[in-house]
Amino acid sequence: MSFTPVDISATISKQTGRSHNDNALAFCVDERYLPYALFAAEQFITLHPNLPCDICICLPDISKVPEKFKNQKIRFIELSINGIDTLPVGRLSLAAYYRLFLPQVFEDTYEYIIYLDADTYINKAFYRDMIGHIKGFSSDFCVAAAADIMELKFRSSFKNKQSIVDSYVKSYHESEHIYRNSGVLVFHTKNYVKEDVLFRVFNYALENASSLQCHDQSALNRVLLNDIALLPFDFNWQINKLTYKFTDVVDPYIIHFISDNKPWMTDNKYTVKYQEIYKVFLLANFPEITPEILTMFDKRRKAPKYNNPVKEFVSREWQRAKSNSSETFMQMSGFEKAKDKYNVRQVLVDAPFLINIKHTSYEKN
Repeated sequence: MSFTPVDISATISKQTGRSHNDNALAFCVDERYLPYALFAAEQFITLHPNLPCDICICLPDISKVPEKFKNQKIRFIELSINGIDTLPVGRLSLAAYYRLFLPQVFEDTYEYIIYLDADTYINKAFYRDMIGHIKGFSSDFCVAAAADIMELKFRSSFKNKQSIVDSYVKSYHESEHIYRNSGVLVFHTKNYVKEDVLFRVFNYALENASSLQCHDQSALNRVLLNDIALLPFDFNWQINKLTYKFTDVVDPYIIHFISDNKPWMTDNKYTVKYQEIYKVFLLANFPEITPEILTMFDKRRKAPKYNNPVKEFVSREWQRAKSNSSETFMQMSGFEKAKDKYNVRQVLVDAPFLINIKHTSYEKN
């Protein structure tokens, strides 16, 4: 079974505003993630006051947008998508696949579309430098993306669940492909449509639904392989155990809160710096949302890993004790500041990451 142009389609059913520029910054969300897309859009507007591109937020129901945001600075696009109901989504929603339709929908409107996931944080103005970077790509590129955090795990000395990471990443390396993260993408609309990327990706997704570890991201990687252009990692700084302590040093353009590390829901050392700014935004614009920011242990109390209460208690408390003792040791020894435990710094400065890390104490270790 495969998709054809008749099987899947995307049309604009409603919209606000009109195009003013040749390029666009776009988000694709459902109602649940709309507040965070608006947060990132407001960040972009603040950091790029002259608005070098249009801002488009695409969603299934435009009526969910608060009236106060319906101004001339953001275009809200209600997309009607047909033919993708059988695709795997896991914890995502079908809106995760909407990004793949953007070049088709806006082929005659925009040359480049910069797509961001809603769980991104715009740390500093990036538009000019990103456009400058992609101007250096081959003229026939369709999609650009940064390496996925799994590539960093693979190249570093990080060993936690390394066997799973190894096997998954190696399966792409066999085709000489660097596995990419789809949270930040740059589409060249004409080339994307010309190369029929949309239908190739959906064909693959449907035919391999049971083996798509990361859904549309995996399908995009498999279909394009060596045809995805490479963005530096600081355009998609995926924050986790390996990267968080380098964030201030690198000063990335875009921070990406991958996995459960969302500042509006998870209280950990990766998100603590950003929690208050999200709280303030939600309180001012979505007072009906009360952020429940929980530690990993609080989450396990609410959603136990094991059905057996004794097994769950022992597992949870052992994990807590192990985490606390590790944190105490590192704080007492100065380990966090003094050493790069997993040899991450050396890996980040080379391909496929290409990060320009400033001279700091990390260099000495």
